[in-house]
Amino acid sequence: MKWKNRCTSRRLVAVLTPLLLPVLWSVVLTFGAQAIAQSKSWPDAFPKKGADGVPESVDKLTIAVDSWGTNDLNPWALTSVSFLGDYYNLRLMMQDPNGDLAAAWATEVNQTEEGLTFKLNPQATFVDGTPADAEAVKQNLEGFMGKYVEQGGYDAPLWNSAKANEFVDSVQVISPTEVFVKTKGPKPTFMWNLGGNGYHLYWYGNPKRLLQGPKAYLEDAAGGGPYIIQKWDAGNRIVFERREDFWADYPHWHKPQAKTMEILTVKDPAARFALLKSRQADIVYNLPWALAKRLNRSEDGVRGVNPGKKDVWTQTYKANGMLTMTFGCPIQHREAAKAAGRKDQAGVEIPQWKVAEICKDHPTLDKRVRRALNLAIDKRALSAGPHFGFSTPIGSIFHAGSFGSRPEKVNNPSPYDLEEAKRLLKEAGYEKGFTMEGHFGQFAGRPGIPEAADFIASSWEKLGVKMTWKEHDPSDFVRGFRAGVFSWVPVNLQTWGRQDHSGVQISWYHATSGYVGIY
Repeated sequence: MKWKNRCTSRRLVAVLTPLLLPVLWSVVLTFGAQAIAQSKSWPDAFPKKGADGVPESVDKLTIAVDSWGTNDLNPWALTSVSFLGDYYNLRLMMQDPNGDLAAAWATEVNQTEEGLTFKLNPQATFVDGTPADAEAVKQNLEGFMGKYVEQGGYDAPLWNSAKANEFVDSVQVISPTEVFVKTKGPKPTFMWNLGGNGYHLYWYGNPKRLLQGPKAYLEDAAGGGPYIIQKWDAGNRIVFERREDFWADYPHWHKPQAKTMEILTVKDPAARFALLKSRQADIVYNLPWALAKRLNRSEDGVRGVNPGKKDVWTQTYKANGMLTMTFGCPIQHREAAKAAGRKDQAGVEIPQWKVAEICKDHPTLDKRVRRALNLAIDKRALSAGPHFGFSTPIGSIFHAGSFGSRPEKVNNPSPYDLEEAKRLLKEAGYEKGFTMEGHFGQFAGRPGIPEAADFIASSWEKLGVKMTWKEHDPSDFVRGFRAGVFSWVPVNLQTWGRQDHSGVQISWYHATSGYVGIY
């Protein structure tokens, strides 16, 4: 299998009037979400800087977001995902909206059953002038695996270090611009896990800085991306300054238009919108769907282009995420029954599970109860009502159009059948219902989760099931799904970003991984 650089990739979106980006993510309250390619007319659908009156450069771009993920800047010490790394660090490759790989740090990759050979852009450098070469790829992969924890003075490996160890056997530098990554057997999802295309899980930093340890790294996170960190207020504000000597010159990735890019975290959606209306922010990501549906949409004309030159307009991000309803008690019982001291195929120790007190005798241990709870939710009504048509119910944990997905499953969500749900509960011995607690986290770019929780609670009232939902900080919520932990029981609303390869879910969301679910 061989992928080569595609030079027909997305150009920077040049928007001079305020831009608002409500996110479309597709929800499935037991399984998965529909995925739709963002733009079939890409890459020529958007204005191009320096052409047709669009300026080559602007002084400042301010973006207000609900969250940027974890507040970690160090790519070897991440405790969860953060999108900030896209701007100052590197990824091996990117992909276009239709899923084809495109050049980034690497211009070409050749994958076999033994591993992957990357050819790097010879112009790539880090901010401090250090070459971003094959040795830097090697050291980053070893850093992901936890090799330098003691040497660099890190408290622990990054949160998904076990996944890197599961994939990587060794790394060989062939030349300054060529590197071979030997994998532990065939790893078809390597790029979708460690490559940086699709859903981003790893960012490649400057080893010269990273090896000096976490404290020294924060003093000058001199990465290889298009921006330099100028100011950092964890959890509140980050200011980037453009690299005038940025090395990449692809149509889809090159020196940015904005000299300064400021990103603010503003958790309250009304406050975010107020910043946009008062022109204190140029872009807001995201807005409640109830508000977004009333605004001018670029999809009414050319997607990504201001319709009618209005002051405030929107661009909808399609299939940005997945929402599933998962039950935790059965997996706790299943895994706790297994012997201690086990290791997976990669030699990684499998944590010993325990059964929470609430799960020792819970109604959801009965599959008839779980089936009834699912049947009682009218997913199409949820999408059309509280989600205003911005979500899509589906019948799979795999996104539509992803490698390995089956359209006949994806496009057929489980049915709504309240009478059958009542019959199943009665058969299971819960004719009058029961009381239950559930959990969720509100994630960046995923509006509609609290509304889904409320809709589910009202649906289950018809069965006599009384729900209390608890909202958690998203980073804490993710940590609660670690193998051997799984603290969110008996039911939770679990979410993740779009995955373009079904093997990512298969290799991540299982009982020994860093993000566990049962469906």
